[in-house]
Order: sequence, then structure tokens, then C-alpha cells
Amino acid sequence: MIATTPDGVDTAVARSARPEARRPERLCSGSVGLCSVPVLPSEALALAFAASIYPPAVAAVIALGQGPRLRLRVVAFVLAAFVVTYAWGAVMLFLLEELGATNSTNRSASAGVDLALGVLLIALAVRLHIKRPHPDGDTQSDAKAHDQPSKIYRYLASPRLALVLGVILYMVPSPIYAAAVKAIADAKLSTAAELVDLVVTVAVMLWLIELPMLMLLIVPARAERALDDTNRWFARNGRTVAILASAGVGVYLIVKGIVDIPG
Repeated sequence: MIATTPDGVDTAVARSARPEARRPERLCSGSVGLCSVPVLPSEALALAFAASIYPPAVAAVIALGQGPRLRLRVVAFVLAAFVVTYAWGAVMLFLLEELGATNSTNRSASAGVDLALGVLLIALAVRLHIKRPHPDGDTQSDAKAHDQPSKIYRYLASPRLALVLGVILYMVPSPIYAAAVKAIADAKLSTAAELVDLVVTVAVMLWLIELPMLMLLIVPARAERALDDTNRWFARNGRTVAILASAGVGVYLIVKGIVDIPG
């Protein structure tokens, strides 16, 4: 015998319909367990990789990898960068949700944010292209590069100054990072799941300084030469990579914003 609710609906049918009414992204956001691990949106992951291109930070962590108290200074720099970046991400998540600028609350506002970030990134790419160093100055810049490390080592000899450097370099969040945070906000996750996804996003975004840190901590002798070659490569090609990343993500966000504008 099938029981019915006061409204005449079969309880068996009602029970079978309940799981479908739940949002898939919230199924694993409850109590702690295997299913409590949130899935990072693929868009946020891709944008985090794009936001990781930051040659000045790579040069800084490599410069910190020499001299006394190497491990402490490098860890202090990366830790400061992580904390500042995560704090900015949490603030942006809060603002996006409070202002209703997510895809699930207000599509017009969400599309406007995407368009604004896209235009900002295109402008940044144009500025980086216009400010590109002249080829004739490469030899002079290479000569100065040999003199600069000694000054950097003197200024960053203490872990405290390394900590300050990490804060300064990541004090202003990248527009690409802001887009990655918005992708998390658009995923309709619980607050706890958003904060966990933000940790993963920041870890991916900072991989270009986290990997050198691990190399310097584990194999400092071998890491020095490899990181020096990496620094030279970024000195030659870092601006071009940053231009391509900014322009590519900018075009993507503009197209996404136009498509998401309610018709």
C-alpha cells in the first residue's frame, strides 16, 4: 500500500523527486567526509594558470634563494604572497556575492563584471606592448642584471624584508585572478566550498614561486643553475607571455560577458 501526503501526492514519488531538486554542486558541501571535497571549476583553474605568469615574482624568489638563511627567507616570501593573495580573493568573493554580481543572482551585473575585466586586460596587454623595451637596450639591461643581484641580496638579507617583498608584489590583485575568483563565485557553491576552492586557486596561481621554493628547500645546489636559466628566460620572454595571456583572457571575458547579457 502506497501512502500519500495530505495533498494527495505519493510519498514514494515525493522521496524519489527530492534528490533531483538538490543542486549537484551542493551534494558534497555538507558534513566532513569523502564527499565534502569540492570540485574546483575548470574555468577558475584555467584562469589561475594564466594569472600565474608574473616574472617579477619569479625573479624575486630566485634572488632570495642565495645567501644566508635561504630557507627562512624563501618560505617567508611565498607565505606572505599566499596570505595576501588569499585575503584579496576572500574579499572579492564577499563583494561579488553582496553586490549580487554573480551569474546565479544577477546575470546583467555578472556580465558587466566580465566585460569590465576583459576590457581592462586588453588595455593592459596594449600597454605592455607599447612599453616593450627596445632591442638595442638588451645588452645594457643584461649588463645591469649582473650588478642588480648584489643590491637585491643586501636589501633582502633578512626574512622580515622578504616577507615585506611578498606583500608588496601581491598587494594589487591581477585582473585575471579576479576573473578566477568570479568563476568560483559563479559556481553556486557553499561558502565553505568556495573558501576551499580559493585555497586551490591561489596554490595554482603561485606555482611559479612555489616550485622554485621547493627546489631551493630540497636540492638547493642543483636548483641554483636551473632557476638562473629560468630567470634569464623570463627576462627575455616574460613580457611577451604576459601580453599573450592578458590579451587571450581579455578576449575570452569580453565574449563571455556579451554572451551572458540577458536578451
